[in-house]
Amino acid sequence: MFEIGATLRTAREQRGISIDTAAEATKIRSSYLVALEEEDFERLPGPTYARGFLRSYSEFLELDAQLLIDEFSERFSSAPWEADDEVMFPRRRSARANRNSSRGSGIVIVAIVGILAIAVLIVIASTYPSTRTTPLPATDGTNVVTVTEAAVNPVATAVTAQTAPDSTSAAAQAVVFVIPSAQVTLTVRALGSPEGTAPLFQQKVDPDPTKPDGFQLPKSSSGYLIRLDRPNTLTLVVNGSPIVPGPTDTLLSVDPNGRVAAVTQ
Repeated sequence: MFEIGATLRTAREQRGISIDTAAEATKIRSSYLVALEEEDFERLPGPTYARGFLRSYSEFLELDAQLLIDEFSERFSSAPWEADDEVMFPRRRSARANRNSSRGSGIVIVAIVGILAIAVLIVIASTYPSTRTTPLPATDGTNVVTVTEAAVNPVATAVTAQTAPDSTSAAAQAVVFVIPSAQVTLTVRALGSPEGTAPLFQQKVDPDPTKPDGFQLPKSSSGYLIRLDRPNTLTLVVNGSPIVPGPTDTLLSVDPNGRVAAVTQ
């Protein structure tokens, strides 16, 4: 185990970069960068935001982002996606000297929830294959590829596979929320819309701690074609199930039943 915060701070100071300069370059609040360097993770909006901030800051400092994220996940992210942030990151109840005691109680609760979640996932995994093919119609000359559990969050994949209907219904309509973890330009079109059709949504969005559930995409009965200018910058919540796109995915499709696939052009 190594110190995440000390690694970040040392790298920044060796490059002669101030916190304000780093905040402007990464589009992450300076208070959040300080929280990362002090490993005061409970000051961040939640685990999804923490990973996004950690990745962006590490890449800016030319560090191995995945190594730092793996260390963070091992120490703080044993709970399932549905775990409340108050369980993942207990808030201050007294002076800093007392926080370790309250965090220990939180870890016990997280461990119990994690054991129950793993048991549920084992039952689900026994009835569904590890690779889930999402057949979608080709759109604008693109080829739809198979999404595997390595490309999306495994918990979200299992939940999506369990709840998605076997066939697309004309009355089906996916409900999609977007939770940005870093600044990203998002372009959303109706799936199967003719070339040149105006997008349903096109805007540069930033993380917003006041909206932990993100924002909902405009309704589309045909599904969505979602383009990102940067991968690893958001989480999709499709029909209530969180899905994290793969590390290189910048074009995603969501069919009316809520099945997600990475798309290559």
